[in-house]
Amino acid sequence: MKAATALAVLLGGHLLLGIARLPGRVWQRRVAEVRAYREAGAARFLLERAKLDGADEIEWLLANVPADHVVLWRWPADGALEFVAALLAPRLVVDERAVPDDATTFAGRPIATSANGRIVVQGTEHGGLRIHGR
Repeated sequence: MKAATALAVLLGGHLLLGIARLPGRVWQRRVAEVRAYREAGAARFLLERAKLDGADEIEWLLANVPADHVVLWRWPADGALEFVAALLAPRLVVDERAVPDDATTFAGRPIATSANGRIVVQGTEHGGLRIHGR
C-alpha cells in the first residue's frame, strides 16, 4: 500500500511540475480556443480554422434533419465533406451510391428529405459544401 501511495504522489508531482513549466501564453491561447469553440459552435470553429466553407450548410442540416435520419453524401469526399459525419452525429452519413433510388430508409433509419427530394450533401471544387435535393 505504501508503494502505491508513493507512486501516486510521484506521478501527481510529476504532472504538476509539467503543467507548471508550460508558459502562460500556451494556457491563454488554449483558453481562447475553448472560448471560441463554445461561442462559434463546432462546425463554424472547425471549418473556418481550416479555411473551408460549409458551416452554414452544417448548421442548416443540424436544425432541419432529425437525429435519427440518414443524410446522403456525394463525391468528391474531401475538404469540408471530411467533417460532415462527425459534425452531424448521431445522424448517419451514407454514400448515396449505397442506397437504392427508391429506398425511403437505410439501416432502419429514414432517409432525410426536403421539398426537393432526398437531401444530398456534396463537396464543392473549393472544399466547401453544397446541399441539394434529388
